[in-house]
Amino acid sequence: MKRLTTILIFVFSALSPVLGQNNPYGIDDTCYEYFQIAETMVSDTESDAFDYANNALLKAAEECGDEKARTLYYVCKLKRASRLARAMDDREAGNQLVERQKKETMAVARATGYMQYFYYAYSLCQTYYVNTNQNVHAQALLQEMMDVSAREGNEYGIWQSHSYLSTLYHRQNDMFNSRRHLLRAIEIYDSTEDETIRRQSITRQCCDMADTYPAGADSARYYYRKAEENAKTHLDSLRVIYYKAQLAAFDHDIKGYQHYRDHCLSDHLFASMIATGDYFFASLDAIMDGAEKNTIFEKANQVNLRQQMLFLRSLAIEYKREDVASWMGSKIILTFYADISLLNDMKMEEMSAAVQDRQMSIKLDRLKKRNGRLWLALGIMSVALFALLLTLLSRNKKINNIQ
Repeated sequence: MKRLTTILIFVFSALSPVLGQNNPYGIDDTCYEYFQIAETMVSDTESDAFDYANNALLKAAEECGDEKARTLYYVCKLKRASRLARAMDDREAGNQLVERQKKETMAVARATGYMQYFYYAYSLCQTYYVNTNQNVHAQALLQEMMDVSAREGNEYGIWQSHSYLSTLYHRQNDMFNSRRHLLRAIEIYDSTEDETIRRQSITRQCCDMADTYPAGADSARYYYRKAEENAKTHLDSLRVIYYKAQLAAFDHDIKGYQHYRDHCLSDHLFASMIATGDYFFASLDAIMDGAEKNTIFEKANQVNLRQQMLFLRSLAIEYKREDVASWMGSKIILTFYADISLLNDMKMEEMSAAVQDRQMSIKLDRLKKRNGRLWLALGIMSVALFALLLTLLSRNKKINNIQ
């Protein structure tokens, strides 16, 4: 395994002229090369390649005195911890692993002054909780992040906490709270001079914001345009095209719709970015082509994302398909109650576990206090017995002297 690891490191190092290009972190180039290797290997939990690369990053950072690169070493360790924790059967042990590494990363970030990674540690940790269906933990952590950043006046932390809370509520189909946090996140982005924030993309937030309005509404169109204007990556552009296809369908722009649809379906990243996207487009095709309702039902029944179902209902109304709109409305209501029930069950389960942990903690504290009092009593008794023994020995010595 070590030989394989060495080979991997050698291969990546041979690619260093490519890997070192466009160093966006502004760290030492050698450190950046090792950082990229560690980032690539972070999810490979079957080998020690990550440890080799990340340790090399730390060594290089210390040799050249690059504090930012040293901070990134701990960020990578936190990413690794979250990957390892997700694979653990013992959820509590996994949580403890992630929390320990989060605290270490945050302590280093605060000490080096790179506070964006202090708050990024919060983000990574909440992502771990979301991916392991621990939404109560994620929400509590993000609220803590918001409180700390507000208290310290850190704009990046405030922006990140609003962004992640909006996504959390959006997943829960709580559009009221999602919009509330999205408005604040977008407002901060538009007014900030913080370069760390400005380097980020708000395309996802703008698209999520558009989802909180009725299909085709002026406000929704405004945020779609804003999403396109701020697109920074290929995935940003792909997300915008996905929404352009929906608007074209709603506006009866058949050629435009087909162009955007085909673009999405031909992109190999689309399926991983938009769940049930192929079924969604098949449903749109059926509605726009005037297919029989059973044909539409068969295709639309595979669509399970709330935003997609809401749009299909709106499109059915727009195309005068009241039968489809009624059926889709019933499906939305059923999934709505199912989501509420599932969310409540998850939160109750988490809260029950938290209460049990708290009760166990209280029992342990009581046991420690009781043991402490017992040891204190034993100590006092030991001292008293020792004093009594000394007294008796002293008296016995005096008696012997008198004799």
